[in-house]
Amino acid sequence: MRLSGFLRVSLLPLIVVPSAAMAQGLPKLRNIIAPHRAVYDISLARTEQGSGVSSAHGRMVFEVTGSVCDGYRMRQRMVVNIGDDEGNVGLLDFQVRTFESGDGTVYSFDSRTTMNKEVVEAVAGEARRDGSRIEVSLKQPTEKKITLDSGVLFPSQHLQAIIDAALANRNFLSVDIYEGAGSGEASDSASAAIGQAMPVEGEGSLLRAGVRGWPVSVGYFEPDKRTSEEGLGEELPSYQMSFTLYENGVTNDLVMDYGDYALAGSIKDIEPLSSPDCSSR
Repeated sequence: MRLSGFLRVSLLPLIVVPSAAMAQGLPKLRNIIAPHRAVYDISLARTEQGSGVSSAHGRMVFEVTGSVCDGYRMRQRMVVNIGDDEGNVGLLDFQVRTFESGDGTVYSFDSRTTMNKEVVEAVAGEARRDGSRIEVSLKQPTEKKITLDSGVLFPSQHLQAIIDAALANRNFLSVDIYEGAGSGEASDSASAAIGQAMPVEGEGSLLRAGVRGWPVSVGYFEPDKRTSEEGLGEELPSYQMSFTLYENGVTNDLVMDYGDYALAGSIKDIEPLSSPDCSSR
């Protein structure tokens, strides 16, 4: 699931990585993503008049397991009670499972969103990187084959690229990514603004002193649905996410911005999970 919002950061010279360049040197996954399970409290961060959302509270559980040698598996579920201005409350239930191979050649996904137990979106399929292209086989919402440029990144590769940019003191990264979101038929452009590294004061094995963190804001743009603000020619993201990203792949202080309202998420509980030893393979 994406994370969204705006952060005010002082940008150094922008670094944009187009698909063609990525195709020549995709970010290589390392055992930098720590397997863990995190529980987040979800609340309403912002709402605008006419959004139809007046309150929100719930929980999100995020779990990532695996390693570079075995690939990474991710499971996520967010259940939120959303209230409107008339006092009605709806139950939003978002679930997703993904697998991404360590070499970046295979990505499978299966997501389902319901509102009051009625399915509003279901997407499933598998993407395989083969030379100069990526072949996607969709199973839901309809069976379909699509082709993407080989420079498009999968989610873990995108996270690795942001961490690599942060470690190199780069403040901006723009790439094309494929998550299987929406109808699953297209990739998105993702522009990440990365703030200055900050000290970590938390305790525990995953949020401990010495683990660097950065404020990150990512805007997601759908290539076929880009809009301009009042004819000024400025592209508006279809979705935005902001968060604190730690160098071990853990995220906190989430803001998921859907335009006329935004949800916030903060870690309530987090625990490390076992990681396979890749050194002997």
